[in-house]
Amino acid sequence: MKKLVILCMAASMSSSLAFAQSKVTGVVKDGTGEPIIGASVSVKGAQGVGAVTDLDGNFTLTVPSGKKQLLVSYIGFTPQTVDVTGKNTFEIVLKEDNQTLNEVVVVGYGTMKKSDLAGATGSMDEKKMKGSIITNLDQSLGGRVAGVTSMATSGAPGSSTSIRVRGQATINAGAEPLYVVDGVIWNNSNTSGSSVGLGDALGNGSVSTVSPLSSLNPSDIVSMEVLKDASATAIYGAQGSNGVVLITTKRGKAGEAKFTYDGMVAWQRQTKRIDMLNLREFAEYYNDMASQGMVFKDERFSDPSVLGKGTNWQDAIFRTALQHQHQVSAQGGTDKVKYYVSGNYMDQDGTIIGSEFKRYGARVNLDSQLKSWLKLGLSANYSNTDQRLLKADQEDGVITYALTTRPDIPIYDVNGGYTSISQQGVTNPNPVALALMDDILYKQNLLTGNVFAEVTPIKNLVWHTEIGYSFNWDRGEVFNPTVALGTWTRSKNYCSIQKSTGSFVQFKNYLTYSGSFGKHSFTAMLGQECWKSKWDNARTEAQDLPTNSIHNPSLGDPSTFKISNGFGTSAMASFFTRETYNYDDRYLLTYTFRRDGSSNFGPDNRWGSFHSVAGAWRFSNEEFVRKVAGKWLSNGKLRLGWGQTGNSNIGSGKWSSDMTSIGTGLGTSYRPLRIANLNVHWEKQEQTNIGLDLGLFHDKLGITVDVYKKTSKDMLMPMQLPSYMGTSGNTSGSPEKVCGLSIQSC
Repeated sequence: MKKLVILCMAASMSSSLAFAQSKVTGVVKDGTGEPIIGASVSVKGAQGVGAVTDLDGNFTLTVPSGKKQLLVSYIGFTPQTVDVTGKNTFEIVLKEDNQTLNEVVVVGYGTMKKSDLAGATGSMDEKKMKGSIITNLDQSLGGRVAGVTSMATSGAPGSSTSIRVRGQATINAGAEPLYVVDGVIWNNSNTSGSSVGLGDALGNGSVSTVSPLSSLNPSDIVSMEVLKDASATAIYGAQGSNGVVLITTKRGKAGEAKFTYDGMVAWQRQTKRIDMLNLREFAEYYNDMASQGMVFKDERFSDPSVLGKGTNWQDAIFRTALQHQHQVSAQGGTDKVKYYVSGNYMDQDGTIIGSEFKRYGARVNLDSQLKSWLKLGLSANYSNTDQRLLKADQEDGVITYALTTRPDIPIYDVNGGYTSISQQGVTNPNPVALALMDDILYKQNLLTGNVFAEVTPIKNLVWHTEIGYSFNWDRGEVFNPTVALGTWTRSKNYCSIQKSTGSFVQFKNYLTYSGSFGKHSFTAMLGQECWKSKWDNARTEAQDLPTNSIHNPSLGDPSTFKISNGFGTSAMASFFTRETYNYDDRYLLTYTFRRDGSSNFGPDNRWGSFHSVAGAWRFSNEEFVRKVAGKWLSNGKLRLGWGQTGNSNIGSGKWSSDMTSIGTGLGTSYRPLRIANLNVHWEKQEQTNIGLDLGLFHDKLGITVDVYKKTSKDMLMPMQLPSYMGTSGNTSGSPEKVCGLSIQSC
């Protein structure tokens, strides 16, 4: 265990000066002898009198008359009081505060001691997140929490990482975990290219390209808790089947203001590329094919030995990309009011030319203890992201053309323009031009946060009431300019702009009562929650604009001008409870129940109930275990849990039948978009978990083993539409291909 030591020299002081104003000095060091920079030394009972240790750990301050004690504190160490009577230099030991840092974790709708958890969870603190260079928070989960896998959906900067907690739990409904930031569900509907009008340009349809967490600054995060098994996630009911990630941001602390700068500069590059033929090797290969009559003979390749390397198209489109991010924050406050304020900026170039991602934002977290029984707080985060995307990794994207374009073709012609590429009757776009000429832009403004109050009407009873919010304003733009490069031409330019807005408002209340008697302790929590989400968008598009410098669809050819819009809403109401029981810190029980009602389902199946129960035996606290293994076993816990969760992420209105237009020989007609089905209901999941936690040699070595069985059922599947609906299956001109029928109904 580390120790914080304040070394000093003893000096005598006459009793007549014991209470006179005096000057004191000292030096602050840790257990290894290194100086502690920024440790706080204040005079207890004298507001505003204090000092902060310098680069060598030294401090000097004047103690007012009548004051006898100093308070020495530093983040990660237990504060300690120092008596200054009769001395002016000191020697003090502060122990590292491991218990405070490691044992209290965030769970759904509250906190618990880590030793009291009976469910399967994983934790990641600020130090782990800073162990690698990340731009989006979801990137930090890969390889750091057992049972959590991550895969990048794209190499573009700002793109999302697909997270799976204990594998794939669904086929058609959303499979990403539920993100909860400071107790507020992180609701961002625009997480795919198609949702912001970029799906056609990217060629990915519903594949996620925009990270839902790209607007969060990783430097503002203090910890993340991953709830993995159903006994832990059941408190979130119909939203917890894919796991839950609880994100906690930094809050203020009592003391003088501490200003922090956190910056990073990095460079990125592809460490490995596909081995391709250079020009000389390609000429030899081409001559072999020509000798067999497979291609026409080319006199340029008659002597491959005089040829150089030619064009390496991978080198042409890939680059060493600069990335830098900066944050300035202030943290401090008094016993009554605490604050944390930060501002951040990030700029990341993509490793493919033409791609980039920028973000700037600000966060304010305030906590105010107005009365002994009343606490108010708020969180607010604003971010602005600006992203340039590429059609890079599809079959007709930049990378594909870079790998299939011959090395005998230069990037630029003699006039400095892009080279036209046409060989053997095959015309390919110039990969460099393809990356730089087309614009696929996405901009987002996001405001999120919450306002809460905690009232303690009687001892041990806390009422928490909270309003959470999220408002987003998005803009997606696609512009394809005219191209006239020999055989590679585009005679008409094209522009589309989609503007989207969304809102999410959450209201919740829950009562928590904690009590104990003898060796028994318990907590009971009862709560209510409801939220409503709305979105709408408007899109305009047209071809043949006057020039490539004008990006305004309204100036295009009127015959190609199109306007479309959409809107939707969804809501959920919930009631939940959780009870925990602890006997002698050895036997632990937890029961959770939640009942959810979602507008995503018809009136006959709108409500669902979800239960879970978990128990744990902390055998390391048994007397017979202490006698046998007490010297090396510091913690041992056996866990058993079972629970139910659901999945409602199918989108709104799938149980009903909307109308859509369809072209016929007699003109425009209309047909049902899908077959109405009032029996659509939740996907359900059950999970059983057995776990073992071991802490060895004063928790210097930790071992966690979990064995689980997870079963998903009643999965939602799309239904093939019958031909009498004016379509051949689902492949007609219908823009909607999901009918949302449960598998039993199909």
